[in-house]
Amino acid sequence: MAIIILGLFSLPIMVLSQGSNPPPAGAPTPAPETLTLDQVIAKVQANYAAINTYSTDFEQELLSLSQGRVISRGAGTVIYKKPSKMVWTYQTPEEHLYITDGNTIWDYAPADKEAYIIPMKDALYKSFLIGLGDLKKEFEVSFHSGRAKNQDGLYQLDLVPRDQAERETIGTITLYVDPKDFLVRITEMTDVLSNQNRIAFKNMKLNPELDDALFKFNPPPGVKVIKAQDIVPAQP
Repeated sequence: MAIIILGLFSLPIMVLSQGSNPPPAGAPTPAPETLTLDQVIAKVQANYAAINTYSTDFEQELLSLSQGRVISRGAGTVIYKKPSKMVWTYQTPEEHLYITDGNTIWDYAPADKEAYIIPMKDALYKSFLIGLGDLKKEFEVSFHSGRAKNQDGLYQLDLVPRDQAERETIGTITLYVDPKDFLVRITEMTDVLSNQNRIAFKNMKLNPELDDALFKFNPPPGVKVIKAQDIVPAQP
């Protein structure tokens, strides 16, 4: 479930840009303003409320920071519809789908001919991401390494769950936010084992038409459906 859980935390969040008049011809371009932490959080929070539907391509890397190497790579597409419908479709390294209608999560790998069904209440699914929560209430938020922006000029926000159990499971989430449009371009989640799950978004489309049927999953014939309560934990 590591992939879908990061995905649920990784929704790009749109903030309505503040308009400005262009500088006179020949005038020096002013340095971009650096906002305070509270200002960035407020823009991210307010702009998330403006999204009803969303689609994007993504590229993902799982890195071992302790070993200094990439463990795996993946790529695919995401669609999202408020309040809590989402589909992650992996095209590489192999076809894999994570689908939620807001009540359950389906985890389906066509090559395995198996589909896991997990009740949403059993998933790490923050209310902020379905428009019901408050970013500052759910997380401790700070600038990454105490710096507002990274070398590419993106705002970098570290999110640590306030809930202790989720803190131990999820670790730290870092959002890299574009200061031009306040879209989240990159998310990183670093767990307690120093594994970093990094997702970069591109070709974003905000508020496209998305039919509810896209978020329904009917297992194809021959696919074994496995319920979460039937999964036997591996023995140490």
